[in-house]
Amino acid sequence: MTNYKIKPTLLWFWASALLVMFMLHGTARAQGVAMALDRTGDVDISVGAKTARLNVLDYLPADTEIRLTSGASATLVYLATSQEWQFVGPGRYRLQAGQPIVVQGAAPKARGIPAPSTQAMAKLEPTQRERMALGAIVMRSMAPLRIVGPNNVDVFNQRPTLLWQITEKRAARVSIFSVTSTTPVAQTVTSAMQWTSPADLPPGDYTWRAEIESDTPGAGRNGRFRIIDGADPRRARIASMPEGFAQRVAYAVTLESEDLPHDALVLWRALAAERPDEESLQQWAR
Repeated sequence: MTNYKIKPTLLWFWASALLVMFMLHGTARAQGVAMALDRTGDVDISVGAKTARLNVLDYLPADTEIRLTSGASATLVYLATSQEWQFVGPGRYRLQAGQPIVVQGAAPKARGIPAPSTQAMAKLEPTQRERMALGAIVMRSMAPLRIVGPNNVDVFNQRPTLLWQITEKRAARVSIFSVTSTTPVAQTVTSAMQWTSPADLPPGDYTWRAEIESDTPGAGRNGRFRIIDGADPRRARIASMPEGFAQRVAYAVTLESEDLPHDALVLWRALAAERPDEESLQQWAR
């Protein structure tokens, strides 16, 4: 019989992960009636006796009180009613089950959003809680070169952005191939650790390869993806990329719910770069 030794770091990781998962499933949590899509300036929330800053992607239970200082703003979506509410400070508001009420300040503005979008937000809530809890113990690969994505996933964007990691910042040669050819359909050399295809790729299956540029070439790393075609119902369900910050957060949530994790990751990274102080966005951008 072969004896296998488990590295202490791996043992610690899995023990920590199991502990966090046990805590998550063993703790009762109030279900959110609203989700935060945007926040600028000083916005605090109070739930019971606890007060904290409002963060993007927070799920807020009924009876949450929101306080905004002068010039601050926040955008929330009520999950049951598909209503988006925009708050501008100064003001105080309390979230009731159906809509917010004004305690002090101007009335928030409401507008309807597509129901599938709010369904995606509700579906994301348990994943968001687990991701935030496990975020502190995410392990990083120590390999010199690692493919981040896309890899073995469907892709919506016909100009996909390829992501990889190199332990020391060095240039990489990156190539995209159709599965029916050994000639690259696109290729570049860059040290940016991400690269977007310069032209639309037709729907179909592709592979891509990243290799560190050096005098002594080492083994590259390969990824594989499929660009979905017009027969895929997701093409009809998913609209084009919106412009507003809150709307792009909602769009990323929709991509996650439609099983398009790489497209979502690229957008999460862009959103996280715009709001580096938003911990939830940083977790989804990993």
